[in-house]
This record gives sequence, structure tokens and C-alpha cells, in this order.
Amino acid sequence: MKDDVHRFIELLFIMTEKELRARYKHTLFGFFWLVANPLLQMLIIGFVFTFFMKSPIKNYNYYLFVGLLVWNFFSLSLNKATPSIVFERTLIKKAKFPHAVIPLSIVLSNFAHLLSAFVLFLIPVYFLHTFTMWSIPIILAAFVLLLTFTSGFTLLSSALDVRFRDINFFVQALLLIWFYGTPIIYTFNFIPYKFIWMWRLNPMVSILQLFQKGILDFPMPGPGMLLSNITCIVVTVIVGIIVFKRESKYFDDWV
Repeated sequence: MKDDVHRFIELLFIMTEKELRARYKHTLFGFFWLVANPLLQMLIIGFVFTFFMKSPIKNYNYYLFVGLLVWNFFSLSLNKATPSIVFERTLIKKAKFPHAVIPLSIVLSNFAHLLSAFVLFLIPVYFLHTFTMWSIPIILAAFVLLLTFTSGFTLLSSALDVRFRDINFFVQALLLIWFYGTPIIYTFNFIPYKFIWMWRLNPMVSILQLFQKGILDFPMPGPGMLLSNITCIVVTVIVGIIVFKRESKYFDDWV
């Protein structure tokens, strides 16, 4: 058992390193692209949406940038990891290894980029005086929930995509809707009370609110919202592990 766990972790880190090396190979600006895309999105969305907001959001560009960093990690991980088993069909047929390392290595490589981008982002945030020592455990909790949820969801989607190739297209469409159902370009206070139950089913709400609290001192997620979102995360991870373990037995036949 110990040998299996050690082999899994070792292989996961090797695959993650491979992903990291391949990401910016032959690019001129390298890690600059960590913040370039969300920065461009922030400038465009921030400019447009300020015309439609009835009441301004404090430090809106910072607020928007936090949400875009987190969302880009989540959406990019899902978009790339969902068809990853199918794309690595040659490797799967050639060698026996824990197949879960394929989607999880994509998640971990994106997570490494997210951490690097956040470190850079904390430099301008420092001058807002909203980030304190008390922010650290809140942000760490947000990172843990985000990584856990993303890993569980990618295991589920990548496993199902092997048998049902429509899953990849479904995930892409879902992410587009999901973006607007998450408080990234607006605050949670804008949501009418009668519709709040819908946001309780979206784990990204509490995750983002924790980041916004830790970095910009925005309100924490309420106990009900936090409990509901964490429950959704736990269920997603459990279902993802079970489905991936069950479907991985047949990957050789389907890919």
C-alpha cells in the first residue's frame, strides 16, 4: 500500500513538472502570461460594467482580478483535464500506471501558476492595507477548497468523457453559464434573496468570498452558504473518485 501511494505521488509530480515545462516552452514572455490574460479581462470587463452598476464596488478592479484569477484556474483546469484521458490514449495503451495522474497533473500545474500569480498580485494589494496576518488562514482555506473541488470535478468529467465524448462539450457550455452564476463581476449582495438557494449549490461562491475576504476584506460567506458549498464539494470529490475508479477499468477499451 505504501509503495503504491509513493509511486502515485512520484508519478503525479513527474507529470506535473512535464506540464509546467511544456506550458511556456518556446514562448518569449513565459510567466508574464500568468497575469496578462486576467489583467486584460479585468481592464475590459471593469471598463464596461462600471457603466451599468447602480452602486460602485470598492476597489472593483482588485475585486474583479481576484475573481478572474480563481475562475481562470478552475475553467482552464476543467477544459484541459476533461478530454485529457482521451488525448493520452497512446500512453494509456503502452504502460500501466494510475490513470488519475493525467487529469490531476493538469490541475496541479495550473495550481502552481495560480499560486505564482497570487504572489505577484499581493504586491499591489499590500498598498490597500486590506491584507493582514489574519488573512493567511482564510486564504489557505480558500486554496484548499478550490484545489479539492477542482480535482474532484476533473476526475468526474475526465472519466465520463472517455465513454461519453459529449461531456467535453457539455463542460465548455456549463462553464460559460457558471461564470455568470458566480460573484466575479458582481458582489453577492446583488443577488435577490429568493434566488440565493441557487447559489448555495455553487461551491465557487464560498471559495471566492473567502479569497475576497482574505485579500480585500469583503464580507465572509454566511454559515449556511459555507456549509452548503462545502457539502457540495465533499459530494463532488466522493462521486468523482468513485466514478473515476469504476470507469478507469475500461479506459483501454474506450480510448
